[in-house]
Amino acid sequence: MVSLGARDESFSFREFNLISRIIDQLGVAAAQDIVVPPGDDAAVWAVSSPGNLIVASVDAMTAGVHWLEGPDSTMTSSDVGWRAVAASVSDIAAMGATPKMLLISLTISELTSPTFVDGLVKGISDACLFHEVKVAGGDIVKGSSNGISITVIGEVEHYSDNRILRRNSAKLGDIVVVTGRLGASAAGLSLIKGSDEIDQSSEILVRRHRRPEARIASGRKALISGALCAIDISDGFLQDLGHIASASQVDIEIICDDIPLEAAAIALLGRPKALDLGLGGGEDYELALIFGEELLKDIEYESDIELTVVGRVVEQLADESAVRALDSQGEIYSPAIRGWDHGN
Repeated sequence: MVSLGARDESFSFREFNLISRIIDQLGVAAAQDIVVPPGDDAAVWAVSSPGNLIVASVDAMTAGVHWLEGPDSTMTSSDVGWRAVAASVSDIAAMGATPKMLLISLTISELTSPTFVDGLVKGISDACLFHEVKVAGGDIVKGSSNGISITVIGEVEHYSDNRILRRNSAKLGDIVVVTGRLGASAAGLSLIKGSDEIDQSSEILVRRHRRPEARIASGRKALISGALCAIDISDGFLQDLGHIASASQVDIEIICDDIPLEAAAIALLGRPKALDLGLGGGEDYELALIFGEELLKDIEYESDIELTVVGRVVEQLADESAVRALDSQGEIYSPAIRGWDHGN
């Protein structure tokens, strides 16, 4: 792990020198081929196709909240950079759009070493190359702790009906489908905090926490195939589904036995605990896709990502929408946690 430790005396925070250094380190991940590349007052680029809709989102991570530093460090600075990019891009994936450019704001503590900054930029660059997105610009400020905020700008075709994946488009009878497997990130975090040694069989859990992969292709395929509703699973599966249920004025029922869990999480924690993390652990950055069952075969066709049907949209039973997790007997199951609220 990268420990902040004592400040490296060779590190001097000169904003413009640091910006130039970061642009150089980003290499091909820096958008040097746009109309106005990084280094000016603002970046300028043309949309890929005239008439495309622009899709934008912002996401932030702060030391002490999203990752731990020092002797209890939960990830390297390179992991922080990767994860920040993946988390921001995941919001664009949930709309069925393609991410294009990032604007990155860094808050750097005076105690931060150049090694930390170099690692952070390396992680950003690697994640940009993996997700096929570039850095168009950003800002750097001093602060009491390290933090990173990323604004991501994407594009999507402008359909005549303004079709895009949204939270308010779930319909009665729609199925609920998830990409990948749930709970692996939270299981990985518990492993990082509780073990000095991590065996090879559990490394996938640690990687899911430190280096998630946004499901851009899955969101695009769902939209093109006719799906209208999705959300990325960042704060916990049940809690995130609650946003869809509320926006669409429906209830959602989830079958616990159908939740896809990582085998390593079950082996490490047992199925009950692994299931709880799958339902409410959060930070998986998978997608929950909601659409008519007749679209499933088309969306599954040639998909590189595992897709699992885990539930269905049903009629709203009370004044407020609800998401119910059902056990094998059809009884309501209440996990230890349903998700995270960063305001609390």
